[in-house]
Amino acid sequence: MQSNFIQTRDLRMHFLQAGSGEPVIFIHGFPETSYEWRHQFAALSDEYACFAPDLRGFGETEKPGLRVSRQILAQDLVNFMDALGIEKAAVVSHDWGGIVGFKLAIDWPERVSRLALLDTLCTVWAPGAVHGYWFKAAGLAEDFFREYHAEFIETTFGGSPARAVPGRPASPWGARPQAAPGWASAEDIAHYRKAFADPMSHFHAVSYYRYALPFHIVHADPAGSHGERFEFLDERRVAEMWLHPEGLEKHALYQNFMDYGPEDRHKTYPGPALWMFGSYLSRSRAGEGAANTPPGWRPSGNPFVDQFGRYFPDLRVRRVNAGHFFPEEAPEVTNEALEEFLRGTLPDLEVSPRANGRV
Repeated sequence: MQSNFIQTRDLRMHFLQAGSGEPVIFIHGFPETSYEWRHQFAALSDEYACFAPDLRGFGETEKPGLRVSRQILAQDLVNFMDALGIEKAAVVSHDWGGIVGFKLAIDWPERVSRLALLDTLCTVWAPGAVHGYWFKAAGLAEDFFREYHAEFIETTFGGSPARAVPGRPASPWGARPQAAPGWASAEDIAHYRKAFADPMSHFHAVSYYRYALPFHIVHADPAGSHGERFEFLDERRVAEMWLHPEGLEKHALYQNFMDYGPEDRHKTYPGPALWMFGSYLSRSRAGEGAANTPPGWRPSGNPFVDQFGRYFPDLRVRRVNAGHFFPEEAPEVTNEALEEFLRGTLPDLEVSPRANGRV
């Protein structure tokens, strides 16, 4: 696995590279870097040319200190492909990388041969992801990361920080369940802690969440385009939700599934797509009464889970019995699904279950 730099049209980007063959671009999540994909490189680089850039503001990629948008971040990936001479590639993305990967595929479908979305989203924000509201309250994230950036990393990846991080309203992380302990080694945590020690990464983390995800309430409106209209909530209004005296969940607007990409809501990506999600979402939690959730189960019934079927007419779904960071926590099952998906042999289990029951 090689560590390289390349100058794109307007950004110096760091990336990891391994293998040869058809290109696959891996886009990391938050608060990770390209290092996230080390297990996938080991499994896939014998068959594919694997590239994993650090997104702008993270890892060793340039940190220009400018506000970002989804358009800018997706354009960064187009520019990255252009600089490498890659006309078309498969894209594998996780968390924030999926937000960027979705925008890349939905606006430049001719550049994406197939798209894998790992524990991520398209344009609909789930109310339970309370950190999305916290980031929009001016000053809170800045103060928190300045003081607790190391403890944030240690807590997020299942470690034991030397001191506890504060809870609400100072941060949403104090009561946040830790990742499954044991999967992240001391080396893993040290890598992420070092990468996120840079104050400019804090700046970009805030910019990603505060400005690149403009929350809108979706209202049914027969007179509107596609029967909808959108009510924009600026950062001040979202901050008021977070700072509600009785807590975010008691705010009158909390039950809304916010949409941060109304301009994309009625686009589709025609190529093959894969959505993988962690064990936080199961039939029992969805109210379907099943304790054992099969790997090919397709959740439905709210705007968050329904967004994937809307955007991707050729969709495969896999549930992974692991937490949010399953590309690192459960690499074997993740890699198996990705291998089949990239080869075009991953079945739709709800339509044609396989006799051997493999994911």
